[in-house]
Amino acid sequence: MSMDRQQEFLRLFLKHQEELRAFIGSLVRDYHLRDDILQDAALVLWKKFDEYDPGRPFGAWARGVTAHKIMQSFDRIKRCPLQFSPNATQAILMACQDTRQDFSEERAALQKCLGSLPDRSRNLIAMRYEQGLKLKEIAEQTSSTLDAVHKTLSRIRQLLRKCVEERIALEQELGP
Repeated sequence: MSMDRQQEFLRLFLKHQEELRAFIGSLVRDYHLRDDILQDAALVLWKKFDEYDPGRPFGAWARGVTAHKIMQSFDRIKRCPLQFSPNATQAILMACQDTRQDFSEERAALQKCLGSLPDRSRNLIAMRYEQGLKLKEIAEQTSSTLDAVHKTLSRIRQLLRKCVEERIALEQELGP
């Protein structure tokens, strides 16, 4: 693969990496398994990048490969039952393709809104959604009560939802 193709792969993969992570997370509960599947999918995408048709959306192609890796992982690991049937997995894949543009706008707005949060709030969000900690674990790590963590996260989510809605409305108002 030429250096230009390598750079193109990296650009496209990095652009869609979080979208792929979210797709995997919608089907796989175990966060260690999620990471393994993403890594396996990235390797397959890299190896088969010469077969990728640049006329098609990279995200759709990558989700198709990733869906296949999810199915393979559940075939290999019988102790982790598949959360959804293969038909449901395909339906989720199609839904992801239909909402890709909206997801992209919301994700960009959410990133900006997260950046405006105080450090403590950003840390709580990271503990809950990036590290996948349960509320009880967050309470223990932050020396807070379970109720306080629950209420704080609820307030942060409300603030983020309002911020995202306002940013999207403002961008739609301003236009392209």
